[in-house]
Amino acid sequence: MLTDSAAQAHTTALAQGMAHPPSLTALRAGRVVAVAHTRPLYTGADAQKGIEDLSLLAASAAADCVVLSWESCDVKIACGVPLDAPDPALNVLVAGEDGQYMHVEFPYTSHPIGGRTRTGLQGFRPLWRTPIQSTNTPVLGPVQRAMERSFTQRAAVAPSGPEATVVWMQGHGYTVNLIDARPPKPNEGES
Repeated sequence: MLTDSAAQAHTTALAQGMAHPPSLTALRAGRVVAVAHTRPLYTGADAQKGIEDLSLLAASAAADCVVLSWESCDVKIACGVPLDAPDPALNVLVAGEDGQYMHVEFPYTSHPIGGRTRTGLQGFRPLWRTPIQSTNTPVLGPVQRAMERSFTQRAAVAPSGPEATVVWMQGHGYTVNLIDARPPKPNEGES
């Protein structure tokens, strides 16, 4: 479901001549507790920090799983990473607090849509190709750090709580939705 949501968001962004911004979905006990999209980013170190700081939301919400999504070419350009193979792909990474993760690339070919968008940019339609799936293979540095810090920063970030983190992130331009950060209720019969 989250992969479909990321693909739909990217398809919508492409139609407007843009890319789906890097995003993080925080889950706890199988429930989505929060979602964040990066703030407007400057190329280079600012873009790297902007992506890494997505982890603050997951850490503050004590997430036990995160889903990160980003577009390969867009993030490489933003972070100043050379485009060795400029094939566009939507990436979805699902990571657990045990350090294990699954990375799936959804390559696509973009086809122009007739006319310009309201912003003056050329819109595109993706033609999705066969996904490429890998386990625990290296990903772009800022994404790797965002994944790792989602779990390792808990002690530093959690005391301020998810609400305070949301206020800080929104104040810095991130788009953040706190769905339900309350701890799950114990099942009846558990002691």
